[in-house]
Parts: sequence; C-alpha cells; structure tokens
Amino acid sequence: MDVDADVVEWSCLPRPLADGGRTYVVDLAVTRASGRELVAVAERPENFSAPGWAQEAAAERGAVLRIVPAADLAGDRLENSRELLRYAKWRVSLSQRIVLLAALDQEGSLSLIECMSAVRNAADPIGAVAALALRRFVEIDLDSGPLGPETRVTRFRG
Repeated sequence: MDVDADVVEWSCLPRPLADGGRTYVVDLAVTRASGRELVAVAERPENFSAPGWAQEAAAERGAVLRIVPAADLAGDRLENSRELLRYAKWRVSLSQRIVLLAALDQEGSLSLIECMSAVRNAADPIGAVAALALRRFVEIDLDSGPLGPETRVTRFRG
C-alpha cells in the first residue's frame, strides 16, 4: 500500500464488520482518491465472495468490501515493495532530492541506475531513490519484473 500511488492512507486489521452475532474480519482499510474500501485477503476459492450482510455492513461505514485472492498479491510488485520498504526510515538530503527531481523533469524518466548516478554522493544511492519513492517524490515501476538497473523511474504526479 505504501507504494501504490492511488492509496491516500491505509491501516491493518480495522474493526471487524458486524451484524447481530455475526462478524466478518477484514485485513485492510484503504482510502483511495476514488473512495474507501475494506479488503479481505482470501486463501481459498470458497472464500472469494463475502456474505451479503458483510457487504451491507461495509456500505454502512461508507466503504466497499473487496475480496482479494492471496495469489493476486504474490509476484514482482510484492517482492519489489518489500525491497523498497527496508528504506522507509532513510533520510535524503534536500540537495539530493532536488538533483534527482531536476533530472527527472528534464528527461521525463530515468533508469534506476541513472537515478543512482544522480545521487551518487548519498551514503547509499539506492536507499536515497527508494526513500524518495516511499515519500512519493518519485515513482518506480514495480510491475515489469524484479528491480534492476533498467527499472524505470518517473517523477510522482499523484
């Protein structure tokens, strides 16, 4: 969620949906620019749909209940996100940020290795680029394969 440009905020394990004595546990509460959703991750196909009362309870909270198969969460995006998240507390100097943003403004997009060259004076150039992505200054293509030198980076436009 931290690397999804459409996500405004999110939280884990929000209050369960309830109706009388029934409860339905959701995994995430996600606020997107387009609205709020409650997400339940389902491991088994028989759990790929939610009971009608749970859909109604979500609507009463102003949200849409969405069931996501666990298999949909696997893959390059998840692994790439994990790799970036280790830099969540990384600090990037103002000068490094300005240099990289100026280069992206001039070129439109750069490869990851070109971005690292732009901030080569950082203690860890990949850490600087990752931290800027997590703070939504830049956007890294997480879906086209494992992160590598040729991975495309653009300026975050929200």
